[in-house]
Amino acid sequence: MLQRKKTASLMILMVMMLILSSCGSSQAPTKTPDQPAKQAENKTDSQADNQTNSEKVELRFLLWGNQKEIECKKKWTEEFNAQNDKIHVNLEAIPEGFHEKLTVQVSSGTLADLVQIAGDFGGEYFKKGTFAPLDDYIKKDGLEGAWVDSLMSGLSYNGSVYAAPTTFYSGFIIYNKTMFEENNVPLPHKGWTEEEFLAAAKALTKGEGDNKVWGADFSSWWAYSLARNLYAGYKAWDWETGKMTADTQGFRDGVQFVTDLYRVHQVSPTPTMAADIGGTFETGKYAMTIGASWDMASFNEAIGDKFEWDIVTFPVNPKYGQWRSPLWTTAIGISADSPHKDEAWEYIRYMSAGKVQEEMEIIGLPALKSISQDSNFINSIPAGWKKFDKSVFFDALDYAVDGVVLNEIQDEIIKVELELLFAGEQDIDTTLKNIQTKGQLKLDRMRG
Repeated sequence: MLQRKKTASLMILMVMMLILSSCGSSQAPTKTPDQPAKQAENKTDSQADNQTNSEKVELRFLLWGNQKEIECKKKWTEEFNAQNDKIHVNLEAIPEGFHEKLTVQVSSGTLADLVQIAGDFGGEYFKKGTFAPLDDYIKKDGLEGAWVDSLMSGLSYNGSVYAAPTTFYSGFIIYNKTMFEENNVPLPHKGWTEEEFLAAAKALTKGEGDNKVWGADFSSWWAYSLARNLYAGYKAWDWETGKMTADTQGFRDGVQFVTDLYRVHQVSPTPTMAADIGGTFETGKYAMTIGASWDMASFNEAIGDKFEWDIVTFPVNPKYGQWRSPLWTTAIGISADSPHKDEAWEYIRYMSAGKVQEEMEIIGLPALKSISQDSNFINSIPAGWKKFDKSVFFDALDYAVDGVVLNEIQDEIIKVELELLFAGEQDIDTTLKNIQTKGQLKLDRMRG
């Protein structure tokens, strides 16, 4: 509280507080799960803390990201802080172990005011009432329908929006154009088939030992992520029903295809071989790899003029259609327990609907429609980047699959079992049985 040195000052302050306490609140209400957002009422931030207009509100923002993402968000946050004399946002950036940190904060009642949320895991928290609904704020600022439509389902629950999107990503193929042309292999194109993908990968896999060139790179975490929903979006689990679905034919066929890339076609190293090879696509050792828009800046910097490259949408399987990719949506939500919701919304609006969205391409695709769907944005290439087919970013949304990501199952069970399968140390029947049974036990515990 402010220091009061004179009696007159104290009396004036008391009168001002009485006047303020009689004013209506502009605070957007919180809600408990399954209750309409408009039925609940909260005190305003200023009432909750007895703050005067001259005090600065300190907000905590829990987020994850790679080095580039964190650097950019730190820069934008510093700019926000410099522009606001009553709000100061402090970043709690977690490069790794974000979910563990989030769980600890939620369980201990120390959740940050602002929390970075992904469309593939936020739902489990929305249902529990961990975050405040943003509908009233969105309506007040005229932001209804402001963001890319396909992003919003993963950020909503029971008719209310619980997080505002900032960026989004979906997977695609990145290919070494120079390698294709030098070997007279037809370039990948929109609508290409899985058969064409395999033919190119086989034709471009050459050499031995340190001179080995691989037609495809499925040696990163992408292998596990794609294997679980490659065909028609079949996943290993259904969070809504609480059932594992690793026993479906679609899931089995997707896992089998990825396995055959290593064991049958031998066009890609396995994930366990990657460390011995060293480097990724930028080394020129791979004709194709899987990536997303977050890779563009780093690849432009690392590749330079070594070779020409471009991006293309996923190929099409004759039975299941186009390969599926996870849809990653990065968003920001407000803790339901935060006493500073109005101030927190000011920061969210700055990041998701302000000028920052014009710079967001550095780390991902801007979620704001007025920018991401603008022809100038679609046809422009960031300074210093090689020309590429930018339309792929948006075409990839057509095959992106939203849904809850369960890291405890994906990392602790699926990854372990698939590594054994990919290495030839376990057959597919045993692998899928283990994923199904072990995953169900884990899923049952997670759902209580």
